[in-house]
Amino acid sequence: MVRKPRASPPQNAGGIGVALGALQQAGAHFRAGRYMAAAEIYRDVIHKRPKLPDLHNNLGIALKAAGHVSEAIPCFRRAIRLKPDYVAAHANLASSLEAQGKPVDAIEHRIDAWRLDPENIEQRDLLISSLRRCPFQKPNAAARSALSSLFDRTDLDKQALAGAAIRLWRTIPAVEKSLAAAAKGYPVAVEPGRGFQPLGTFLADPLIVAVLSWAVAVDPDLEAAIVFTRRELLKTLVAGEQPRIDGDWPPALALQARITEWVWPESEIDAFNLTKLDAAVDRLAEEKEPNRTRVLVRGMFRPLETDPMAAVLRTRASKLPYAETIPEDEPESLWTTLLRRSFLHPHTETTLAEDIRNLTPIADDTSARVRSQYEESPYPRWLSVDHRPPRSLQEHLSRVLPSSPIGPVDNPTPRILIAGCGTGRHAIQTALRYQGADVTAVDLSRRSLSYAKRMAQDLRVRNIAFYQGDILALDRIPNRFDLIESSGVLHHLADPILGWRKLQGLLRPDGLMRLAFYSRRARAPFDDIRTAARSHETLKDRVDGIRKAVFALPEDHPGRALLRTADFYAASGVRDALLHEQESTVDLSWIEAALEELGLRFLGFELPDPAWLVEYRRRKPEDAAGLDLRAWDSVETEHPSMFLGMYQFWVQAE
Repeated sequence: MVRKPRASPPQNAGGIGVALGALQQAGAHFRAGRYMAAAEIYRDVIHKRPKLPDLHNNLGIALKAAGHVSEAIPCFRRAIRLKPDYVAAHANLASSLEAQGKPVDAIEHRIDAWRLDPENIEQRDLLISSLRRCPFQKPNAAARSALSSLFDRTDLDKQALAGAAIRLWRTIPAVEKSLAAAAKGYPVAVEPGRGFQPLGTFLADPLIVAVLSWAVAVDPDLEAAIVFTRRELLKTLVAGEQPRIDGDWPPALALQARITEWVWPESEIDAFNLTKLDAAVDRLAEEKEPNRTRVLVRGMFRPLETDPMAAVLRTRASKLPYAETIPEDEPESLWTTLLRRSFLHPHTETTLAEDIRNLTPIADDTSARVRSQYEESPYPRWLSVDHRPPRSLQEHLSRVLPSSPIGPVDNPTPRILIAGCGTGRHAIQTALRYQGADVTAVDLSRRSLSYAKRMAQDLRVRNIAFYQGDILALDRIPNRFDLIESSGVLHHLADPILGWRKLQGLLRPDGLMRLAFYSRRARAPFDDIRTAARSHETLKDRVDGIRKAVFALPEDHPGRALLRTADFYAASGVRDALLHEQESTVDLSWIEAALEELGLRFLGFELPDPAWLVEYRRRKPEDAAGLDLRAWDSVETEHPSMFLGMYQFWVQAE
């Protein structure tokens, strides 16, 4: 993070007033891009006033801006020695260390900056971003403490924290050894490799329990360890013994199974043992009190709704308060959480579905097939979302597209359409993001919409309305919108341009669109993988087959990027990413031609990694906003996986 040098001296500067002119001149040099000239002035003033932390921080900023990062780092360190609670200096030192490829060293100062100013959302976001990228090689108590504190919050997307927590947990040597043993030969091997220990040995860790309870665990080795752990637990139960499964980790594994929709592979032995387990249920005994050990182990393989004692469990769940309440003095048990998610949430969704209004008919054949897919597999099954103070649409655009030539957007109550909202994560984020927004969210699937509506209700998001309808028929409605967002939707139409045109017709003059399409280059490695899913098999068989094909790819195959995505670890995610009823991919020349045909103006990409814009500017330094799609095509040619997360971009009606 770079802070501009101050043009006036700090309050504690004492006699530094005599240097005011020099400092103003340094600020002018910096703003004009003459960073080394500014640095020389700061050095001169520091020589006279060496104990002023602001001066050292500003010198570091100037040197870093000039590309002298190694010289800037000691400046930030001196500023911190002089003022240990100097938030900006900690943040600037962290970004400099990251620029030098030292993310582990940087984490310490990211944490300090956040701890010193915990309500600063910018510092929190920078810390989360650093945690997500940090390749922990050994235990880090400060990072663990920070992650635990972040997981305790209810206003953050816990999925964004999960990867860092798993990597940190894996720095425990015994954990790493056991996971590595589980991964040998997985998913084909029926038994783990030598050295494997069931996860109960390591899951007393509250941080990893929180991950398993609230996020998809994106780690193939951890998946293997879970599969072998539940297999061992099931075998023990069927043998007539009671496995020792005290603590929170057993319900956490059952919750993880639910989050991933029981995507994990099962052996013939597993299926046989499950049948034996169900046949041996003592119904009279469990009418009084269900055998929790049996229910939890079975819940690692199958939904609780299919348990032989489901009626009894449902009755227990019906007596629970609906909301997940976690008072500080008495945290809610994960068993209670499992009952609520298994019975109360689905019941609420069924009730809410009855009140969802049909906005348009669904007559198109492709739309009908896509609707059927999402009725069977609502996607994604998300659990948490970022919730931060809302901004105006203008403020948000100035942050995500700071150099884009967008005119004033002064509507204080923008009307927003989310076309293809699925289970509502994107739509709810949008409703929370924009101040004064009135959001209309439309989707083909009533079951997906009921999930979205329940989540909006649970999160108390009231400025959003959900409707069932087809993009291809939305031109029948009279509404007009200031912003239309359609992310990862139009490429599932038989004719994406037709759907885009229908949406364009709903824009107000000068209205904005935020769109996302699959990149042909980025998804090309997946073409061969899809052949592993034969169409005559059941959906479960197809998902299993395609996942095994990904696991079997050579280490250098670009398709193994799927192993780093949450979609790969959930059944509906695999179906959406690799087994979709209708999918097309596009390239940048297609987008350029579409924009010309529709008369829309390109405003820029939303990039997950700012380094890509730096790469673009190397080719076209005069275009700070990155608006030349042909230049972007050149960048993508050299980095074909850069848009693996789709082309996400903004356009405006001309």
